[in-house]
Amino acid sequence: MRQGILSTISSIYDPIRFVAPLMLQGKSILQELCSLHLDWDDPIAEDTKMRGEKRRMELMKLQTIRIPRCYKPKDFGQVVRAELQHFSDRSVWGYGQCSYLRPIDDTNKVHCAFVMGKS
Repeated sequence: MRQGILSTISSIYDPIRFVAPLMLQGKSILQELCSLHLDWDDPIAEDTKMRGEKRRMELMKLQTIRIPRCYKPKDFGQVVRAELQHFSDRSVWGYGQCSYLRPIDDTNKVHCAFVMGKS
């Protein structure tokens, strides 16, 4: 059912879009179902149902991931320079973008920290 796939996608709390690539696949399935003009409770094709279930199981694995949110580690020196770097790419399925903070300390030590992504 289309409603179940939307419910799964909407249940993920991801304000910095760390898991955006996984969400893109689920959104693609939902878009495919919308283009078929199915009602919320209409049955869906078995292969689409299997792909949706596979995505749901992958999302369940996210419960074990811990993401450090500190942009500057404890043992990092005095920051003398900071860069905000952005990367993006696209495909026939969608696009992706991510941003990293790259501080450099007084000993030329570099650290990269994920800031935000989008798909």
